[in-house]
Amino acid sequence: MVETTRQTIQRIMNSYIRFFKVKNLNVQVILTDDMYESQKNYGFSDKEIQSLDEATARKNWKHVAACMKYPRTMDQPFTLLFKRDYLERSPIYEKYRLVFHELTHICDYRDYAKLNNLASYQQLFKSQETVLFQHWSEYHAERRGYAAWLKHRYGILMNIPEFTQKRIDIMEKETVSNIRYYGEHYTNTAEYGSTRQIYFTMHLLARMSIWHQMLPIQVGEILSKPPFDYRGIIWIKKLMALFQKYPDIQQMNDHFFDIARIIAENLALSKEELWEKVS
Repeated sequence: MVETTRQTIQRIMNSYIRFFKVKNLNVQVILTDDMYESQKNYGFSDKEIQSLDEATARKNWKHVAACMKYPRTMDQPFTLLFKRDYLERSPIYEKYRLVFHELTHICDYRDYAKLNNLASYQQLFKSQETVLFQHWSEYHAERRGYAAWLKHRYGILMNIPEFTQKRIDIMEKETVSNIRYYGEHYTNTAEYGSTRQIYFTMHLLARMSIWHQMLPIQVGEILSKPPFDYRGIIWIKKLMALFQKYPDIQQMNDHFFDIARIIAENLALSKEELWEKVS
């Protein structure tokens, strides 16, 4: 019997729940052909959480394959939205990445709400610190999602030391691919503001941090060469060091403003200083 897309999602969700020992996960899964229209029906409305005009918002949603929507009240379920056609044509390792990524967001937001005594997830849009938390959660979610992607794409397990040439070759291939993807999207999303650019920065950080954990010497050499050898990229190295120092939400909870300080340091550089060599 052929497994349906919904059954595949549930199987991957069960794998996540077992591996990370998640309890009392309250979530509903929605497959949709129109992410923009569908997301309006769940959680907070656009008017409550953002000020984008409809044309820009619709353009943004056109490229979204999956997302998590917060519940209106703390006792309602989170909603996971998946673009049906994208999921159906994606290989299994990409399905794992998407599901692991979105489930991590749910776990992060639940934990953050508990740690900080939030009465509503709408409070996440009312202070600078919660915005910084959201940036960190993007890193954390992509880190878990990418780890699952590597496992089901290449059979690579993070907790198994393996300094083989095959793994190094995969690391070099993936690093070049991730940097290129990051650079293109960072540049192409400039019109949407710094928040969208930080989103892609967090994804790059997540992927680089995994390789840095597995192959620190090789990744260290990459980070000392172009395109990471000028002052304007130091903030990426500092953010990765910060996230590695505080790897989970409990440890990171008192250090979200460190993210703002690191970003502010970078924004304070002149265009000339950004491109100064540091080697």
